[in-house]
Amino acid sequence: MSRWITYPLCLLSVLCSTLPAETVAVPSSHALLIGIQDYAGVPGLRSLDGPDNDIALVRELLETRFQVPKANIDTLLDAQATHSGIRQAFARLAARAKPGDFVYIQYSGHGSYTDDKNGDEPSGKDQTWVSYGARSGRLAGDDDYDVIDDEILEWLIPLWEKTDQVVFVSDSCHSASVSRGELKGGVRAVVEDLRPNPLAGKPFRKWGRGDAPGVQIGAARDTESAVELSRAGKTYGLFTWFWVESLNGARPGDTWDQVFTRTSTLVTTQRGAFQRPQIEGERNRAVFGGQFVAPQENIPVVGVDRAAGLVEVQVGAVNGATVGSVYRLQRPAGPAPGAPAASLEITRVGPYVSQGRLREGTLQVGDLVTEVEHAYPFEPIRLAVEGDYAQDQDRALVARLAEMVKVLEGFTLAADRSQADWVIYLLRPRRSGSQYVYAPRATLPESDKALAPEAWVISPHEELLSERMRVPLQDAEAGIQLLETNLRKFARVQEIKRLASRGRPPIAVTVKQVRPSAHCEGDCVPLPGGRDYALVASYAFEALARATIRRDDAVIFSVENAGNREYYVYLLNIGPDGGIRAVFPTLGAMKEHARVDPGTTRDLSSETALWFNAPGRETVKVIASAEPIDVRLFEMEGYPERGFKNPLERLLAQAMGTRGAVVSLREADWGTLQVEFPVTE
Repeated sequence: MSRWITYPLCLLSVLCSTLPAETVAVPSSHALLIGIQDYAGVPGLRSLDGPDNDIALVRELLETRFQVPKANIDTLLDAQATHSGIRQAFARLAARAKPGDFVYIQYSGHGSYTDDKNGDEPSGKDQTWVSYGARSGRLAGDDDYDVIDDEILEWLIPLWEKTDQVVFVSDSCHSASVSRGELKGGVRAVVEDLRPNPLAGKPFRKWGRGDAPGVQIGAARDTESAVELSRAGKTYGLFTWFWVESLNGARPGDTWDQVFTRTSTLVTTQRGAFQRPQIEGERNRAVFGGQFVAPQENIPVVGVDRAAGLVEVQVGAVNGATVGSVYRLQRPAGPAPGAPAASLEITRVGPYVSQGRLREGTLQVGDLVTEVEHAYPFEPIRLAVEGDYAQDQDRALVARLAEMVKVLEGFTLAADRSQADWVIYLLRPRRSGSQYVYAPRATLPESDKALAPEAWVISPHEELLSERMRVPLQDAEAGIQLLETNLRKFARVQEIKRLASRGRPPIAVTVKQVRPSAHCEGDCVPLPGGRDYALVASYAFEALARATIRRDDAVIFSVENAGNREYYVYLLNIGPDGGIRAVFPTLGAMKEHARVDPGTTRDLSSETALWFNAPGRETVKVIASAEPIDVRLFEMEGYPERGFKNPLERLLAQAMGTRGAVVSLREADWGTLQVEFPVTE
């Protein structure tokens, strides 16, 4: 499982491109990959662990999955990535790119900001990349200063003039507008270079042809930090890892928006992460124009140690491989009569290659295996308890909070924030009126021993998890009970959101958005309850992420089973308040009511709808199962422990709160879809 690093990370920029449908010839592909993790000697910045691994991960993906020629990939690491080195690399890229070519650019390193001196930023701040050696005093001229967003924009223009097949991703702190120069709010927990940047007032060239071509992606909003995580024994940027995982699973015809949505869902549901990736531009273009092969379902065996009974297979953590999963030999004619089917169980997972223990039969290099059983590991969320007065005045209260964590299902007590996913922080905050009082550059409000205590659940980087996780403790018993209830809900919501099948079920969901209307006529949609609604729009399930939904709107669903077997389909809603409820089927319905026969479509509008009575971020999750499950599993208050009739019920029960378990499930037996979207006033 992932281990969170405890300092802010500022990582990754990517530029990719797509092929217009009418183009026949496949254009050339180029990439520029920039990784900086050595920040020794830079005041206020720590060196990172992930950028070198990010670049290696992305480079292998480009070469193997998308067939970008090795000679066309320019890589800058640490000392190669000075301010002037990055400028020259952009110039080389622009010189070799031809009209219509694909271009992919990635930056992985710290991001920051500086004062805007040319007056074109309403916020007064420019976003920056902290290039190698900048701020250290070791290098001369521009190399001692950050790369500012206006420069990056100027370097991109020669590329945009040649091709609109460019995707730009910045996995770095405050990266949502790193190439556009828009700062939407203040920043926290980041070091600004207080020296005037001599480039900030230069009249840089601007793009004057409307919206920028291609796709621009940031790993975090301008007010957020990006973080690192540990996977397969190494450290990576959180966004980079899941971006690569989502791209690796892309199929020809998938759009950049679909890949980004999958990445964003994985990022935002990770423990200890508080970053929301952003995307702009031509997001509905096909990934690399669709000019790549679909991901392999059959995995090749690449190594066999017969004496030790070990097998290496070409599948890794970026493909979703997990320890305990089972793979079986696939032969066109099947095994010989009476011969056992050869299979292996994964015992060690690397980024792209894993090792397994041979369970039965024999395997040789070149054999193809397919995953038949996937292991879903669950580990408790690690909580540390700290405070401003933890060693004196609030020692007893901190101890009571620690005891609560020790017995809280789904959690375990961490020694300190360096080992924690989240922190319960006890403080006695000062206020001026209704506002908290903060010292300059502080991420938490000032404390005063004379004031009432509060418990805040924060990330290791001191970002508040939710307003509901800021709990008064003047009445300690009531406050701790409320905090415990909120934490239980948070754990269940996070695990249900993260729970996903490896494959996509043959289920298509269509959504209709409706709005209350007193005068609807031909487009009138009657819903359960008798009130009339006017149709606003119809779209595919995934497009719900981009819909404009207002308070009092509702959505209705129809479900199509395009497969050749029956599926039991369940629609769940996870609301901004942390509640989980079944939209379909409703509680009390017979289990068979969820069945959708092959080749049929179920219109659910006459029996259920999802209404939105408050603004916030909503999630709808679809679970399709080969066997019926008890819908009460999804109740927020949990499910009574008892025997389960099938593995999926056991898996869902574990996801709703556990201190640690591994549950295996046949991949052919279930599937999930999920979409998140905002509801506005």
